[in-house]
Parts: sequence; structure tokens; C-alpha cells
Amino acid sequence: MTWKSHIAIATGLTLPFNPALIPIASLGATAPDWLEYVLKFFGIQVEHRKETHYFIIPLIIIAISLIIDFKSFLFWFGVGYFSHWFADSLTRTGVPLSPWDNHRIHFFGGKLTTGEPLEYIISFAFLGVVILIFKGNLIELNNQNDYEFNVYNNDYKQMYEKKIIDEKEYKENRFQFF
Repeated sequence: MTWKSHIAIATGLTLPFNPALIPIASLGATAPDWLEYVLKFFGIQVEHRKETHYFIIPLIIIAISLIIDFKSFLFWFGVGYFSHWFADSLTRTGVPLSPWDNHRIHFFGGKLTTGEPLEYIISFAFLGVVILIFKGNLIELNNQNDYEFNVYNNDYKQMYEKKIIDEKEYKENRFQFF
């Protein structure tokens, strides 16, 4: 699949939960491909859809993020990475499970070819369906005024000044970005 499709799918997965982290999920969704270029730059030879496309990689990233913090950047990076693996499993080439397995996974028969119209139809239709389903919630997010609670943008300083939270909670959370 192309980067456009990977980003569309990662956006669809992230949008209902935390739109602010779409760039992080998109970075994860393209990571298996750009990591190949990074590794080759450092002289490490890798094949396309091989070493950077193992299923075990996003699982490890997500597992580590769950230990550290469920809402972390690492979690959404891992979700994006997983979406890349799953999307590539729909292609004719398929994807490997691990370095110890020579078989490639092909979900739904592996009918897609990279760059063909069906790839874009599926990925952008997925994004469109997500937007249609969560349209009301997304509009509500944009229409919130400064005085309402916004789960994606907590201004702890403002809440402290308005005496909504105490000094202890303000000091604990003032440097959290999401």
C-alpha cells in the first residue's frame, strides 16, 4: 500500500479516540517503510516488507506503551505501525509474522495491488465511514468554548485559576500535552 492509504487508515483508527495524536499514528503507519530507508542509510541491508514489517514489532511497541502509559505517544505510534502491518497483509505480497517464520500472511485473500484504485477505495472508504459515524462527536469537539471540559486539550493553568482543580493536581499535570 502507498503512504496515502496507510495515513488514511491510521487517521480513521485514531480519530474517534484522540484526534490530536493523528500525526503520531500517521508516523507509526508509515514507519515500516521509512525505517527501511533509515537502516539502508546506516548500511544495514533490509528487504522491503521483511525485517521492518514483522507483526511482532507493533505488538512489542503497544505492550511497552501499556506498561508506561496507555495514552502515550508510543501507544498511538504502535497502533499506526499495526495498521500498516494489517493493511499490507491485504496485498498480494503479504507480510511476515516474525523472523522465525518464512510464511507470509494474506488477509481476505491478498487481492490488493499497491497503487491500484481498489487500494484507495478501501482505505479512504474506511476513513469516510469513520468520519460519518463520529461526525457528531467531531463537530461537538470543534464547537466547545473555553469554559467547557475538552478531553483532548486540558488547560490545567486555566482550571487552576478558576478553582476547578487544586494546586496539587495543577502541579502534577501542568506539563502533560495530551
